[in-house]
Amino acid sequence: MQFAPSAAELAAAIARLLDEQVVSAVPPHLQHPVRVAGHLAALLEREARLGPANAAHERQLLNDLLGAEVQDPNAAVAARIRDADDPAFEQRAWATLVEITRGDLAIAKPGHDSWEGA
Repeated sequence: MQFAPSAAELAAAIARLLDEQVVSAVPPHLQHPVRVAGHLAALLEREARLGPANAAHERQLLNDLLGAEVQDPNAAVAARIRDADDPAFEQRAWATLVEITRGDLAIAKPGHDSWEGA
């Protein structure tokens, strides 16, 4: 049986190769683009690994906020916020949106997802 790596494993391997071997082997004017490519490969790895669960969790959080399962919870929440007629909903929405943003940041910019604000 042949080993078939996942997309996340392949992207992680590319990121490591670029970071650990390629960036120091290329001329200085190419090091920044190689670092960028390594960061993008790492982002793809995190998206492949965390993205599906993150999307499902976001959908569940939004449906919970709305109190019902709807076809497009993002649009429904946006409409409720735009209407600005329910301050209690807006307060609950803030906490939900912060949690969703933390999940997105865990993929896009790990380490920037620990904000503790009002």
